[in-house]
Amino acid sequence: MPKLTICGGGNAAHVLIGLAGQAGWEVDVFAPLADEAERLRTGGGITVLQQDKISVGQAHCISPDPAEVVSGSELVLLALPAFAHDTTLRAIAPFLEPSAIVGALPARSGFDFAAHSILAERDLTLFGLQTLPWACRIVTYGQAVEILGTKEVINLAARPPTLAPRLAKELAALFNVSLQPVSSFLVLTLANPGQIIHPGIMYGLGQGREAIRFTQDTIPLFYQGVDPFTAGLLQAMSTEVQTLARALAAHLPNFDPVEVTPLYTWLIRSYATAIADKSSLQRAFVTNRAYAGLKLPTRAIGPNTFAVDYTTRYLAEDVPYGLVVTRGLAELVGVSTPTIDEVIYWAQAHLKRSYLLNGRLAGTDLAETRAPQNYGIRTLERLAAVMGGQEALPA
Repeated sequence: MPKLTICGGGNAAHVLIGLAGQAGWEVDVFAPLADEAERLRTGGGITVLQQDKISVGQAHCISPDPAEVVSGSELVLLALPAFAHDTTLRAIAPFLEPSAIVGALPARSGFDFAAHSILAERDLTLFGLQTLPWACRIVTYGQAVEILGTKEVINLAARPPTLAPRLAKELAALFNVSLQPVSSFLVLTLANPGQIIHPGIMYGLGQGREAIRFTQDTIPLFYQGVDPFTAGLLQAMSTEVQTLARALAAHLPNFDPVEVTPLYTWLIRSYATAIADKSSLQRAFVTNRAYAGLKLPTRAIGPNTFAVDYTTRYLAEDVPYGLVVTRGLAELVGVSTPTIDEVIYWAQAHLKRSYLLNGRLAGTDLAETRAPQNYGIRTLERLAAVMGGQEALPA
């Protein structure tokens, strides 16, 4: 029986335990955060609920100690927020088999920079998914999780790139989703939809609402609450990414900007059967049943009283591990990104961080991000060499 280790204890980890267990894998779980390992152990297995389909799987071993669960694994999956990738990779590195395949669901922007710098001496196979395959929510921790919607197709990148087609074919059955191989992690970085959707909608719906108080019944919808202004903002950000991709392609001969899918095209491709009205970007969000009922992130400030949560991972993850990485690439090639800059400035103020300063990535908190500059990539020539495997990254 093949063995895999799942790193994490959240929504995605619950789905993976159920699906992998059902598929016949021996599943171990590395859950280092708080009391996740103990709570998962007491659950007795995970039931995955998906419309009229049910999958059930149980982990063989669950531990906060990587030495107990990582050794012997053919496949190691990081089902974690991007801000936990570095610490997790460092924790598991000593126990990884030489033939192990390490992947992130999703990779988010710059995952290859971080993974390559941490695991440089191991020469392991890496892969990343463009997004999480499912919209999912835990029903009962350690026992049940619900898949609200599954994307039709997801991009997969690998290092070395030649392995992407094989991994896409082999992992599609495990994740129960169609995987499309792409030529490089740079494609995933630029085509990361979370960096546009999450900060963009937070900006569109959250700006100016600092003083507004909601009840449980009046919290606005998130994805299905996208109004024309927010849709226009998302489209402008996507257009800037497309401009950047074309500019980079002029300097990187092995990079194909066509693989960087525009946001509207990605949305229609990912949720082809879930969207009722495809007439515009705004209508595609509003009528996507996979997004049904998901609300604007809020925090409780009193009895049945809520305020917008500006510390949500939609900003805390998708800005430093998304927009800032893209902005760093734009700085390398000299492409202007005014809308992306506007959203970063707004978000960093709410996060109490400084990434952009006077139009440059020179803020005091830049080191917390996966901007290419943090890995010594300050020229296009260096970027090309790193992508081609000719140069290593500093650990």
